Amino acid sequence: MKKKITIREIAKIAGVGVGTVSRVLNGGAVKPETKKLVMDTIERLGYIPNASARKLAGGKTKSVMMLTPEIKTEFHWRLIKSMDKYLDEMDYQTIIYPLISKNRFEKLFASHNIHEVDGVVLCTLTFEKTFGQKKNIDFPIVLLEGLVESYDSVYLDNYLGGVQAAKVLLEDEASEFFVLYYEETNPLLSNDNILQRLKGFQDRLRESGIELPDENVINVDFFLGSAHEKIVQVLTKVEKPGIFATTDNFALNVLETAKTLGKTPGKDFFLIGYDDQFWAEELGLTTIGQPIEEMGKTAGELILKRIENPMGSIQHIKFLPAVVRRNTA
Repeated sequence: MKKKITIREIAKIAGVGVGTVSRVLNGGAVKPETKKLVMDTIERLGYIPNASARKLAGGKTKSVMMLTPEIKTEFHWRLIKSMDKYLDEMDYQTIIYPLISKNRFEKLFASHNIHEVDGVVLCTLTFEKTFGQKKNIDFPIVLLEGLVESYDSVYLDNYLGGVQAAKVLLEDEASEFFVLYYEETNPLLSNDNILQRLKGFQDRLRESGIELPDENVINVDFFLGSAHEKIVQVLTKVEKPGIFATTDNFALNVLETAKTLGKTPGKDFFLIGYDDQFWAEELGLTTIGQPIEEMGKTAGELILKRIENPMGSIQHIKFLPAVVRRNTA
């Protein structure tokens, strides 16, 4: 077995102090010629610094962990890709940790893996149900698609998105209004983003004197079972209904169902989605667009700023949704 190289051995061979090697590894102030000497020695010996040891020494691991729910849609992939692209440009690596159960979250702390990164980005998960349950959080945290007063946050005005969706369908003069809505059953993964979209939609209809009946809010689980049957009824029995799908994925299922029924979007019914996924333009889906790539990059910028300046002022950056008008509404 190959002997593990230590910092002390590197220092001895390079003819410098242990502290100098440590500063080189952690990005400290070192003369260029000394840094080159140390790096050449490291490369020649094949030394691989241990992240935990570097962290304990007060240095940086040059890594950021992103905690996400189970990745089911393009939305999360685009957030991850855009944040990772920025971090990579800044010589940081992104570690993705899918958080699909409370047990998995507890193991993250028990293994101390979360302390081997420089910072954490909490993606579409609520602080209260995760880190809010822990004491003595001693690492930088940024919320992505969430808002907490005492932490840096990047979030979208989902309420406004719901208002915008209602306005579009009202302009289309839909005869009756429906919402495709999903309620997360895992308490750890639930957030109020989709609920805010629903509230915005309801309030805008109410301003026009229209109350949205409870039975017109269709709770879907990625369009299985009774939800599919309900949409078939809406498309076949309601004349020119207006449907707000709170994600583009739900809208896609409506379009597929309508095709089998011979119904034409924008003529026989009106449909608006939410997200503006890449395929939406090809299918002519009117939707509420999110600046997903900008949000992901901004989260990357904030976590690096917080790593460099732990005592800096808290930043809350709000993004606005926008209507992307196409053929379905």
